[in-house]
Amino acid sequence: MEKFKILQLIDGGFLGGGQTNVLSIAMNADSGTFDISIAARGGEKFEEEVQKSNITFHPLELPKVMRTKYLKPLQELYDENRYDLIHTHGGVAGFYGRILKKHNPGLKCVHTIHGIHYINSGNIFRKSLSRSIEQYLVQFTDRTICETHNDFLTAVKNRIADRAKTDIIPNGINTGTYANLKKNSALMQQLGLNENNFIVGNISRFDEQKNQKLILQTAYFLIRKYPQIRFIFVGAGKNLKNMQDLARESKLEDFVIFAGEQENLKDYYSIFDIFVFPSLWEGMPYVLLEAMASRLPIICSYLPNLLEVIKPDHSALIIDPRDMDDLFRKISALYQNSELREELAQNAMIESTQYDVTETVPQIEQIYRELLKQ
Repeated sequence: MEKFKILQLIDGGFLGGGQTNVLSIAMNADSGTFDISIAARGGEKFEEEVQKSNITFHPLELPKVMRTKYLKPLQELYDENRYDLIHTHGGVAGFYGRILKKHNPGLKCVHTIHGIHYINSGNIFRKSLSRSIEQYLVQFTDRTICETHNDFLTAVKNRIADRAKTDIIPNGINTGTYANLKKNSALMQQLGLNENNFIVGNISRFDEQKNQKLILQTAYFLIRKYPQIRFIFVGAGKNLKNMQDLARESKLEDFVIFAGEQENLKDYYSIFDIFVFPSLWEGMPYVLLEAMASRLPIICSYLPNLLEVIKPDHSALIIDPRDMDDLFRKISALYQNSELREELAQNAMIESTQYDVTETVPQIEQIYRELLKQ
């Protein structure tokens, strides 16, 4: 039987959550049934990871300033390959992919909403315009996927998804990759750390949403009470320099490590004593799933999407992401109580198994099959 040709479309060339989701689908879907290729901005980390996985990659520019004239390269790619289905990820790719569907009605289109981030924009015009565009594009969407029930409710309420054609499928990871991690002593030594240090870790890009400033503000007071605490930030982004400046001005250089963007995230999870994730808003972050699978005690914001993943006081402690005192109390509680750390870590690891790719990717495959009527 001839395979169904599917194009995964996303705009950015970096390796973020949406790109990780695309790779997860392409690597784990039934290769005997689906011939999956990926299109995104080329020449960056994402293309490198796709090539490593021996998946066909098409470099394609999808500017955030959305204009139909930029559709031409995507139309040419479609004309050349005659895909049966296009799966778009995020708002920018969702615009181009669904306009492609408009001009080619025989093409099936699945769209994944990776968090409805513009809802949190302080720019009223941007928020209104983005919502209007999404509402218009619903008519060219055969199925929508939301990562969380909260996003599903928000999408239906804002009329950017058809309730009858929308599925809730969480992100998935290979949980076995993070099981039984052995502490990387060489990395500890490289970073100037020792066994007496208590390591608070955070992995995320540096921007307003991820709220690393709260951790640094709290660190200023924590190190005065617990001198053995160290803080490791893994990631890059537009706010990195501001955070480095803040650490220096606060005289935290001896207590805070900015590790930059890293490929060996498992090595960093292995040396963390706790994982802190104080985001102001989120979709369904992979790093939270990875930290759970890595059997780490977690402190995270009490955001609706995160509360679908963790259970407060069972698999994580929750905080108000705008309350430094709250974070101070929760880190102190975990520092002082090894039994609590052990209980949270064990529960988080168990709960992470429901997000294994063997559970999530087959649900996406089923949508493909239903639309392609296999």
